[in-house]
Amino acid sequence: MQVFWIFAVVWAAMIAHSFWESSVEGRNAWDKNKYGWKIRFAKNLSLTRYHFWLFVVYLPLILIILPLVIAGFSWKLFGILLSAYWSGMVVEDFFWFVVNTEIRFKDSWNPRFASYYPWIVIGKFRIPALYIIGIILSIITWFVFVA
Repeated sequence: MQVFWIFAVVWAAMIAHSFWESSVEGRNAWDKNKYGWKIRFAKNLSLTRYHFWLFVVYLPLILIILPLVIAGFSWKLFGILLSAYWSGMVVEDFFWFVVNTEIRFKDSWNPRFASYYPWIVIGKFRIPALYIIGIILSIITWFVFVA
């Protein structure tokens, strides 16, 4: 039952973050009109200074490191937190589309609007490739550290 609550708290924090991030970004998602440096990995895949500090430094410190400092380090807890974080990244990004008041969900949830990362498109089905990667990383992390 504790694992459920850990995931619930991490996902709730990520959903809360999606409200904050959509308020800050509005229609200017991911790398659109951001100050600072940007590392471009491919045509539609980049990392901005803003997102580096947010997703690589700040959120992992709060959601992974802080609980380990408070509870004491264990590989199992680390794996649970990391698995929740990877899946929480998918939850956070999806909810950005849901809660963003500057755009309609149906207008934003497509590769034309969200051109800042690659999409998997099969007929009318479309999903950001990073969602698949996030879920795979979550599952791998779970099986390496927890199972």
